Amino acid sequence: MDARSSGWVVRRARALTTASRAAGPPFFPERLAAPCGVDGIRRVDAPAGAGWAVVEEAGRRIILVDRTIPPRTPQWNGSIALALAHALLTPGAHGRGPEGARLAEAAAAEILLPGRVFRPIARRTDLTIDGLRDLAFRFSAPIRLTVLQWLLSGVWEGFALLWRREEDALRLRWRAASPGLRFPPSAAIGASAAELWCSQGRLYETLRTGRPQHGVEQVWTAIGSAPRWWFTRFGVVRDEGARAVLALVVLERGRFAKGIPAEPPNRRAAAGSHRHRVGARGRRAR
Repeated sequence: MDARSSGWVVRRARALTTASRAAGPPFFPERLAAPCGVDGIRRVDAPAGAGWAVVEEAGRRIILVDRTIPPRTPQWNGSIALALAHALLTPGAHGRGPEGARLAEAAAAEILLPGRVFRPIARRTDLTIDGLRDLAFRFSAPIRLTVLQWLLSGVWEGFALLWRREEDALRLRWRAASPGLRFPPSAAIGASAAELWCSQGRLYETLRTGRPQHGVEQVWTAIGSAPRWWFTRFGVVRDEGARAVLALVVLERGRFAKGIPAEPPNRRAAAGSHRHRVGARGRRAR
């Protein structure tokens, strides 16, 4: 995500959350409806996969939410926060298309997980799948928005890659990165696991057993380039009602951006160094 583009929308959402002075976590997004220019929220029968929509009715802006989504749940909160974020973005060029969706996610993450409260808690949380679930539970937020805010907070540097099973393979269906990092071409939305991971053993084992896996993974970052090594944690999550595998890729700060292959002398030594670095920001460091 472009830092300049995301910065203004996050600042706008941050100003609203600060002005609301709501106690939390969790922070329920309905409190920001009026400041975002929304006049009401209504539950409706919605087509499959359409969790929410923002519509104009007689000059009033209304959020429509699928009535099958229970109120005050992470899915409900995420739907309302995304709808409010889109209301903030429109009208304007940044409110449309993939870029608009990315900006809306950044704003929605700030609405549900305000940085001033989230960052100190995240710094005390282990960088693991269980740590991510703890944060999502504490803020009553969806996994996607939680891990996005974790990356945007600067507590760690890397990628979050969400894989869903389709007919032929696990494919990348959502991704997030630390500010300033660019995704490699092999991590394009829709890419198969084999296009990125040299070996997909841990990825598929995580999906099969449901147990978290972690280790140093060899990856293809570009066609014709030498493989790199990424320390990665895999875990099963629920995403939009379906089972998926989330990969948390932890990078040494600045190393990926400088193009250093980062091949470790042995996997055990590399894994140990990453555990120490992550633990220094987690509960084990207290």
